[in-house]
Amino acid sequence: MKCHCAHWPMRRWFRLLWWCLCLLTFIALPLTIWEFQKQHYDVHYQAWFIGGIFVILSMPISIYEIAMHTEYYTQPRLQKHVIRILLMVPIYAVDAWFALRFRRAREYLDPIRECYEAFVIYSFFAYLMAYLQDTLGDVNEHLAKRPQMQHLWGVRWLLRPWDMGTQFLWECKKGVLNYVILRPICTGLAFITDIFDEYGEGQINFRKSYVYLAAVTNFSQLWALYCLVMLYTAMHQELAPIRPLSKFLCIKAVVFVTFW
Repeated sequence: MKCHCAHWPMRRWFRLLWWCLCLLTFIALPLTIWEFQKQHYDVHYQAWFIGGIFVILSMPISIYEIAMHTEYYTQPRLQKHVIRILLMVPIYAVDAWFALRFRRAREYLDPIRECYEAFVIYSFFAYLMAYLQDTLGDVNEHLAKRPQMQHLWGVRWLLRPWDMGTQFLWECKKGVLNYVILRPICTGLAFITDIFDEYGEGQINFRKSYVYLAAVTNFSQLWALYCLVMLYTAMHQELAPIRPLSKFLCIKAVVFVTFW
């Protein structure tokens, strides 16, 4: 029987190697933790070492996916946004790993991650819009023919419905951009107030800036996410081929896991 392994493309060998590396890691990880416990290593260094293992696992696959997109750059309007989103993995991985090792440097490292998060959310919105424009042409005209859409539960009692068409898309874009603008501003204010010991991170102290900046940032992010949900709800049939919901959940999972 003729062996077909020699005809495998390089990406298949790469994936096979990566899966073998993952398997070996998950086998060796409990043994490593057990050895750390025997040697009475500090818990902080144990966490840093284990985190480094997962950084090593995540970096090659994300860089490989980026390299494949740059090599087969056939849809630049879409792929440029995909590459920006994929860059989130190495940026977040390295940031979280260094912040875990150098705890005093975390206040300088986290702003990079936080600002890139806002950029990724906008890139995701731009990716959806680029796909809709390529498949539908004039998205405003297409939306204008759709039945009037109401706001989601709760919000409909506070806001009037957005007219389908130009206003609807503008409100969605404005909602996403508000987070892109406010996130870096709040991060900068947090950094400045921390220098003068007026930030009070994690403290419910109304004399410190943390409470106010956290409230503004969280509301801004929630509104940006709400606008993305509105766009998906209105265009879910048209967006179904690119499965945006699963992609968006992956993005938020990366943000949530690296934060906590």
